[in-house]
Amino acid sequence: MTNQEVHDRLSRPLRDLRISIMDRCNFRCSYCMPKEVFGKDYVFMKEDELLSFEEIIRTADQFAQLGVNKLRITGGERY
Repeated sequence: MTNQEVHDRLSRPLRDLRISIMDRCNFRCSYCMPKEVFGKDYVFMKEDELLSFEEIIRTADQFAQLGVNKLRITGGERY
């Protein structure tokens, strides 16, 4: 474990991390997909641009080393 910490824009230590397995879902949660940003013309990522399982694990591990202690894997259901 390292002594480094990651902080948010307000300089607070980041303890929780949410990683989405896809960039779109049909739940349309206001915190993930606000209508002001994700309108009808929004261009979503291509399938091969999404994180792989290995990349998600590596990212989660790196953030854990920086002090994150709560991880949520999200993504909803695809259209």
